[in-house]
Amino acid sequence: MHLPPSVHVVLGPSRIIGVGIGVATLATLVIVLLLPLEGWQHAALCGLVLAWSWVAFRYGAVRRAPDAISELRLAPDLVLVVNRNDGVLVAGHVRSSTYVSSWITSIVWRPDGARFSRTCLVVPDMLPPDDFRRLRVMLRYARNALQQEDEPVSQS
Repeated sequence: MHLPPSVHVVLGPSRIIGVGIGVATLATLVIVLLLPLEGWQHAALCGLVLAWSWVAFRYGAVRRAPDAISELRLAPDLVLVVNRNDGVLVAGHVRSSTYVSSWITSIVWRPDGARFSRTCLVVPDMLPPDDFRRLRVMLRYARNALQQEDEPVSQS
């Protein structure tokens, strides 16, 4: 059987992720300000929340952080090669806990030689619709094919 070609996508900035980070930041700030704390403690916690949101926004929404993923290439055997903004190519394998749906895809992958897995969040406004569809199809069907290979043949 002949394998499908690899999927190569370039990830762009995302308004959906930006809005999500903004809503999460606002909700967290409201909770922090409702806590019975002193003024300097409110200020310190609000500063931490705002710093976190700035880092998350640069990394996830606008993809301007040096270690943010700018491109990814997915092979049919679930080998993933990501290109970061600092020019580093990192290869790894897609894990079975990857989530694929029509409005959000969370790619869980482990770089070769790394101890822990990493994630890459992909939403529809980050890339053209056809590329988003091809990425989801490749993730879904390649994962199903590998799972079927691991299952024993029926003995009935």
